[in-house]
Amino acid sequence: MLISFEGIDGSGKSTQLELAREWLAGLGYDVLLTREPGGTSAGEAIRELLLNPKSHLTGRAEFLLYSASRAQLVEDVLAPHLKKPRSIALVDRFADSSTVYQGVGRMLGIEAVQEVNDFATGNLQPELTLYLDVDYETSLARRKTSGGAPDRLEQNPREFFEAVRAAYIELCTAYPERMVRIDARESAENVFQQVRAAISSRLPN
Repeated sequence: MLISFEGIDGSGKSTQLELAREWLAGLGYDVLLTREPGGTSAGEAIRELLLNPKSHLTGRAEFLLYSASRAQLVEDVLAPHLKKPRSIALVDRFADSSTVYQGVGRMLGIEAVQEVNDFATGNLQPELTLYLDVDYETSLARRKTSGGAPDRLEQNPREFFEAVRAAYIELCTAYPERMVRIDARESAENVFQQVRAAISSRLPN
């Protein structure tokens, strides 16, 4: 079972992914936790390039780099893991991120981005996508308290993130059988209750 976690920066994905990993491992599942861009040596090198504020990338170049990292992750990590019995893969971002960040945020077009997504992933799709929804103000406040200089993606203006958030919400409406919108403004414990309920409803009996 492939489960992706999505959301704008500061939505709390890292915390919820770790809580989900510990819980599912306790239930006896073989749990893989990975991220994108990243998850492989090539993917991590691409991640460093993508997030470096000194990287001056066009929207199209940015998207193709994300796609290359995604393709490597699927072939080297996700596909082999998902062949194992009682396996669950938890991914910090997947193809939906490109649909909203590059398709909408960079205005490359949703259909064009989704077509490349399908090619890069070999049509692999999550059985469940948890969208951790926070407003821009909450996202910004959390990013400020986390410390450190903002990366290249975090340097985008408010309008960019609001467009990305709106696109995520539209995806939840378009794919209700796969995507679950989680109110991530609450405490980590309350958010995880929503996460656990959504995952529990999809686990085999």
